[in-house]
Amino acid sequence: MKTAVAAIALTVAGLGGPSLATVDATAATHVHVQHERHACTHTSSGSCIRGGQFCPQSSYGKSGWDAQGRRYVCKGDRTHPHWMVP
Repeated sequence: MKTAVAAIALTVAGLGGPSLATVDATAATHVHVQHERHACTHTSSGSCIRGGQFCPQSSYGKSGWDAQGRRYVCKGDRTHPHWMVP
């Protein structure tokens, strides 16, 4: 009788809740990825860059970020480059 009660108790305990393996697998699938936000790239006057503005010739081919975290690339005419969407 004790053996039957013990077997039933173990069976019910196993069915009663998730196992540790299930909890670990579930936790692993709920990983939140936070995107790195860049600080804005400043102009010579100290404000953040905006799309379409002139950029320094020394920044040609380099990336910059506006106040909202959008990426721009300094490209276009090498003599008068602008911050443009990549």
